[in-house]
Amino acid sequence: MSDINSKNKTGTPSGPRRARPRRGATVEPELSHVGHVLPGVGLVPGVPAWRTTGTLSALQELVEVSETVPAVVARQAGLSTSELHSLRHLMRGPVGPVDLAKLLGVTSAASSGVVDRLVSRGHAERRPHPDDGRRTAVVITDSGRAEVLARMTPMFESLAALDATLDEHDREVVERYLRGATAAMRNLMA
Repeated sequence: MSDINSKNKTGTPSGPRRARPRRGATVEPELSHVGHVLPGVGLVPGVPAWRTTGTLSALQELVEVSETVPAVVARQAGLSTSELHSLRHLMRGPVGPVDLAKLLGVTSAASSGVVDRLVSRGHAERRPHPDDGRRTAVVITDSGRAEVLARMTPMFESLAALDATLDEHDREVVERYLRGATAAMRNLMA
């Protein structure tokens, strides 16, 4: 779980189960080294200029919700999260088993088990690779595509409706912010 804005009054970690500020809630102020209250400042260790804002709180909430969505959707569909992620990748086109393992961040053996389960449910098929008869390609079936779309379409429709409420200027600002946030997170993986 990521936690970019939860700290207690003294500025020390609050333990393994951190309380997330509720929407619209304010963060407790921290005392400076001379005892003055610094509202919303320095609540991240080593980042004294950190200010918890509505946008950062909303971003934190988005990150936390996005971490839980795959498990919930997979459970509703009777799939594992690896199976759901596999179907999501396969919706973009056929993928070789080794490439699918890399996309999932698992071993080839684990990926093969995921594909076996998807094939047994009728959600995917193994087919000869179109360019190399020695290789195999995993392809999503209509059943697999329908399963993903049935679960995800309501979210996509809501996001499209939300996006439609933005004018071009708002859309540019939101895109710049989200791309910057994505870059900041990717820097951790570099």
